[in-house]
Amino acid sequence: MKRHEDLRLVAAAICIGTVASSAYAHHSHPYFYDQCKTVTIEGRVQRVEWKDPHTSIVVRVDDESLYTIDWDSLSALTRDRVIGSAKGALAFGARVTVTGNPIRTATEIREHFPEFSNEVNPRTLDPQSIRRVDNGFSWAQRSLPDCSRK
Repeated sequence: MKRHEDLRLVAAAICIGTVASSAYAHHSHPYFYDQCKTVTIEGRVQRVEWKDPHTSIVVRVDDESLYTIDWDSLSALTRDRVIGSAKGALAFGARVTVTGNPIRTATEIREHFPEFSNEVNPRTLDPQSIRRVDNGFSWAQRSLPDCSRK
């Protein structure tokens, strides 16, 4: 009986840790992306990873640089009824325009999270909008931050 109780405690701790780390990442978003700067890129979709906690789109721009777009979760895209049209529109080779907020440097992130030990890909964007150039697919955030007070 004691072993079952121990297993339940371990399972509960894992669940709490997972939920807490997801909430931590979600609520710390402005510390990872500069929400008052925007970058616009245009290129071709190389791959899309449809997953939680974030769908990832890799775009190759004309100078051959690769950008990673750190999009919404698969769950959010499904809930918002975007997933079907997005999967059809964001196929390999599709030309897209993405406007988004650039990721901060590892040094800037560590100012708020000293334990952050990763390096960051400077070509990572948190999208404000995604548009396929040759058809009607487009997606945009519902609300954008107010940077006028900065």
